[in-house]
Amino acid sequence: MNSVRLAVGILFVVLVSQACTAALAQSPDQKPSTAPSITKCQDGCLDGCLDGCRPSWNEACPSVYVQVEGLFMMREPRFTQQPIIVDATAGTTLVSTSDLDFNFDPGVRATVGMRLCGGRALEFSYFGLFEGDASAFAVKPGENSFLIFPDNFTGNVFVDMDEVHVDYSSWLHSFELNLPCCSGCCDTCDSGKGGEKGKDGGKGSCGEVRCRSFEWFAGFRYLNLGEELNIAAQRTVSGQIEEGSYNIRTANHLYGAQLGARVRRSRGLFGWEATGKAGIFGNDAQQTQSATEFPNFALRPTVSSSDGVVAFVGEVNLSALYRLTDVWNVRAGYNAMWIEGLALAPDQLDFDFATASSGSRLRNGGGMFLHGVSAGLEARW
Repeated sequence: MNSVRLAVGILFVVLVSQACTAALAQSPDQKPSTAPSITKCQDGCLDGCLDGCRPSWNEACPSVYVQVEGLFMMREPRFTQQPIIVDATAGTTLVSTSDLDFNFDPGVRATVGMRLCGGRALEFSYFGLFEGDASAFAVKPGENSFLIFPDNFTGNVFVDMDEVHVDYSSWLHSFELNLPCCSGCCDTCDSGKGGEKGKDGGKGSCGEVRCRSFEWFAGFRYLNLGEELNIAAQRTVSGQIEEGSYNIRTANHLYGAQLGARVRRSRGLFGWEATGKAGIFGNDAQQTQSATEFPNFALRPTVSSSDGVVAFVGEVNLSALYRLTDVWNVRAGYNAMWIEGLALAPDQLDFDFATASSGSRLRNGGGMFLHGVSAGLEARW
């Protein structure tokens, strides 16, 4: 199944490449982007640009480009709000899924692109958000308290618990292969206060180079979102501590095609870039869960289930640029990503331990919103 989707994705990229070539062939008057300081890249083709072409910030559509950025993002999962630990005596909820809030977590994004012919490029990107953790804790508030899972009176430790730790973790990896089509140009700005444009010594010439470019792209993307929810409980009986755990793991494998666009503007040392992309994906989702009771026996045998669902992924980025040299630039920006059609670990909670088929249903209607800042370097040749 996965190999078939991969083959379809590669075929899609090849077809888009041919469409881009045909579109450029129908526009013979279109001129490739050039910069005032570069004279050997007039044809926009790889063979002409790599031979003797100087690297420069002043290139609207560079021959080779590399970006590496550190991310600091918060994930906000959208799952069903439900209680986890309740006090049966008082009828109150001590811990619920709404208490599982993530903080900002680190990640990384890297992009490598190489210009082909006629404004086309081949671009590979990786986006990774390291494992983030959210946790909650409950302890018996009084001697008469009776802590249980909602509507559950099955088990040893899970009935009349003394304390409970709930840990929720999540991680994300994304790989993209895109074919951007770039058009743009660079020119020398003029303040308009006299003096001829481009002449040295002209009082009105600012001597800055302005570049602008627009790219649209299509490609294939794979995302892997994994999660784990672990509930560790304990109680004391005749001076002996009894322990039990309820563990859930989910995996979401998203495959699909995406479309996007990128706009870039620069003037002198400063610039900005905006990117947006979205696509419809197929999600091969799986979940596995088990419940272990004292003294180390399976209250629920390990059960697994899987299903496919249509998913959506959208992403935007807005970055400010600052030139360090003719090659190196600093980037800093804001990022947001929206994913729908996910099997999230909290949605798989099933406290009906007395039923043999419990825990075997996969719920894949969740979503996740991620947002945060990024900063890094880019090189353009």
